[in-house]
Amino acid sequence: MAVNNVAGVSTLSSDQLAAASRAVTNELGKDAFLKLLIAELSNQDPLNPMSDREFIAQMAQFSSLEQMTNLNKTLESMAKLDTYSAVNYVGKTVLFEYEDEDGIFNPVYGTVVAVFFDNKEGPLLEIDGYGLFPLYKIDGVTWV
Repeated sequence: MAVNNVAGVSTLSSDQLAAASRAVTNELGKDAFLKLLIAELSNQDPLNPMSDREFIAQMAQFSSLEQMTNLNKTLESMAKLDTYSAVNYVGKTVLFEYEDEDGIFNPVYGTVVAVFFDNKEGPLLEIDGYGLFPLYKIDGVTWV
């Protein structure tokens, strides 16, 4: 990593800073990104400060990172709510496609007797007489 040294102050080239910013965005959170930006500003060459464009670009990256982090948290909380809402299917009759011994999928009704949680498949409904089915394969719910 090339370092310019002016009056004992170390600075990085804009390409190096951009690469470091990308690494932070890909691997670390917004706190690390902000620390990097603060370190960059406090250690910049006073005779050759960061241009307005570079600063605005880095702040835009920071803003995007923060928005993506918030969106991810929201999606995770929504997924948890969806997961636990599957418990409401217990005792209800659901419509789903069941593959018979000939490999033909037929729409059938079955009563949900239990719900299990799988990290890969999500909520699994145990349907009386048919076994476990992922919630996303359920086509309908009825009181029949």
